Amino acid sequence: MNVLEESVGELVDAPSRALKIVLSHPHGNPNSYHAARALAEEDWLHRFQTGILGGSSTSRLFGLLPSGIKHRSAGRMPRGVPEAGRESHLLWEAVSRLGARLKPGGLTRRVNWYDVLFWGHDLRVSQSLASDLDAVYAYEDCARRTFAAAKKKSIATLYELPLGYYRGVAEEINRARRDRSGLQPRAYAEPPWKQSRKDEELRMADVVIVPCEWALDTLRLSDAGGAKRAIKIPYGTPAHEIAARTAPPGGPFTVLFAGQVGLRKGVPHLVEAWEKLRLTDARLWLAGSLNLPKEYLRERSASFQYLGALPRAELFERMRQADLLVFPSLAEGFGLVIGEAMASGVPVLTTTKMRGTELITDGREGWCVQAHCVDALAERLEWASRHRDRLFEMGNFARLRAEQWTWKDYRRKLTRELAPYLQ
Repeated sequence: MNVLEESVGELVDAPSRALKIVLSHPHGNPNSYHAARALAEEDWLHRFQTGILGGSSTSRLFGLLPSGIKHRSAGRMPRGVPEAGRESHLLWEAVSRLGARLKPGGLTRRVNWYDVLFWGHDLRVSQSLASDLDAVYAYEDCARRTFAAAKKKSIATLYELPLGYYRGVAEEINRARRDRSGLQPRAYAEPPWKQSRKDEELRMADVVIVPCEWALDTLRLSDAGGAKRAIKIPYGTPAHEIAARTAPPGGPFTVLFAGQVGLRKGVPHLVEAWEKLRLTDARLWLAGSLNLPKEYLRERSASFQYLGALPRAELFERMRQADLLVFPSLAEGFGLVIGEAMASGVPVLTTTKMRGTELITDGREGWCVQAHCVDALAERLEWASRHRDRLFEMGNFARLRAEQWTWKDYRRKLTRELAPYLQ
């Protein structure tokens, strides 16, 4: 039985007593907001500790930040999480954002500003844990100090791996670079200090939460992960927030990619498939921050239009103009953009190395092809270009599927699955 069809009512009942759980995420994102809301709905949330929150009374220096950082943070309003249950740590995120502007290459060659944010947030949360907590829920790369402090106080440790175990990710990226070494001259590997941190976090975790089967499978590559209690909770879709389009797009046949424009996301594979087809009256849009050599954009710019990182509203407008979203990731825990596209009524072409297989019935709401396979991408793209009317129908099915697994369903399943470990 697929997880989307599983009846939440059949799961173990939640503990009858209120619990005190701290949920920690350095900058907040939809999945951490909904995890915090899920805990709040069960009266389990003690504090949601995160970075800058727009409008938070604890962010006293918010008005002093540069406009770019304020704009980035203004939309961070975790609905459903009581104000009293939020704790905003402005300092470390402000330092990392400002540092990235002043020194884009990172703090050092092996330590980027994202690392600084995660390290600092982990330190801050570890210093704030009270002895009467039942559990702390933390995410990869910001849990080592927090979990060490929790263990000293007999606090349960809940660990989320949004992407999957790092060795599994590295395997897929290095497989791709064998034929594309110009895009990434050195073999991909996390710095040794970061690998050690990830392994220590996993070792101290009482329960591991992952969003898809592929991420769950990567735990076998870890000495500690294979024996861990692990649960799979796919992230929800925002079908309750996004209105589906009511008419097919006009103009040229349009394919959209949205995400980090890099090797891990399979963007070179998509571009190679697109160039192979030589379609007329067609366009490929790439939206997201760039993680490929700038020379790549210059050399291949005739093949696609690079849109850069787009505000959420503009991305959704581009999505409504697209016939198809393609997300050919090589290693992915989820890919929130898939749920957003399906909620918008846009069919999706993705790979089996992520959660798409649990949302998409091949040929109905889109397709899931083998990762790394340029020919499979090209085959589906060619069919799509010749059947635009069918794509709109598939988009309608995608919307229906998105409505069957919303963030509300995610929240209910998360607390029900965690309940047996929190009795």
